[in-house]
Amino acid sequence: MPRISLVTPTYQQASTLRETVESVLRQDHRDLDYWVIDAGSKDGTVELLREYENDPRFHWISEPDRGQSDAINKGLARCTGEIFNWINSDDYLEPSALTRVADAFAKNPRADIVSGATAEFRDPSPQEFNRIRLQLRNTAEASITVGVFCQPSTFWRTEIVRGLGGIDPALHYVLDWDLWVRYLARHGQENVVRIDDLLAHYRHHAAAKTATGSGQFYDEAKTVFHNLHLSLAAPEWFLLPEAELRTGGRRRDFVIGPSFDRGRYLGCYAERMVRTWRDKDRALARLWLGRTWVRKPWITPWRLKMALRLRGK
Repeated sequence: MPRISLVTPTYQQASTLRETVESVLRQDHRDLDYWVIDAGSKDGTVELLREYENDPRFHWISEPDRGQSDAINKGLARCTGEIFNWINSDDYLEPSALTRVADAFAKNPRADIVSGATAEFRDPSPQEFNRIRLQLRNTAEASITVGVFCQPSTFWRTEIVRGLGGIDPALHYVLDWDLWVRYLARHGQENVVRIDDLLAHYRHHAAAKTATGSGQFYDEAKTVFHNLHLSLAAPEWFLLPEAELRTGGRRRDFVIGPSFDRGRYLGCYAERMVRTWRDKDRALARLWLGRTWVRKPWITPWRLKMALRLRGK
């Protein structure tokens, strides 16, 4: 069975960190390498981490960093396992989750990624209100345009994450989805395995980034798309004005794999933009619908339906 490495980035979250740590250390998969990377918390986090120092699977550091992405990369550099993921300090693993992950990788030796389900709950109640999974479409090009990623229950071959350059330190909100896009553009989705098992629990609370930074998520996602389009030498109308780039205008090139279909992707992205604008700006939606035909002149029921829906003013 493969060794699994996990990283928990944390800062000033002692109130939920213990639940996260114990959910990892109580796993029945014993070949575990676990790192908690603290950014110098002053809320009792260090004292809590010292309680687990006698467990040989457990390691921690506490020092200033440049945010969540930097902390995860620090942990990734120290990991010794074949399988990698991170679990944030306000989330926790389902019992036996790592055994299910290890089993799936053992049964699928060519798998790069194994992904299960994540249960969402609203603090302080532990009651599950939704269950989410990794979203895949018929092709990698279409899967990119979904624009979401199920990080807590998605486990990677460590060498794949390192080969992608780790987490982009310029990103603070869509860092997990950016990694997923880089993977799909380079490797496709043939070696992604989805399982039905519940693997992780995701906590919604008032201080979470998803609650306080929804606009920043959208802005960073636009920049990721922009950089991918630059790497694909996309037409100018797929690109953003420099003023709309929210990560300091920093460009990071994508590695495009030999099986990635540029035309198909641009057509899928144009369709995504039709969906985005069809109820907000019909003229803009019609414009993007025309661009879908330019990229790939397919006749599909969805395109015909949109053409009829967007007729007139």
